[in-house]
Amino acid sequence: MEQWKMSILTGAALLILAIIFAILRGGPSIWTALIVILAVIDIALGVYRKKVNK
Repeated sequence: MEQWKMSILTGAALLILAIIFAILRGGPSIWTALIVILAVIDIALGVYRKKVNK
């Protein structure tokens, strides 16, 4: 699988894990925020890599 696709899929998986983590903990926490930030960065890097490799 191409690197940019893996990056976007990893970011999406991190977002899903952050939502599950927030539900289990009963609300957002600093860890949830960190996971969301990492997911957004990972997705952004994936989109950037896709544009660069065109």
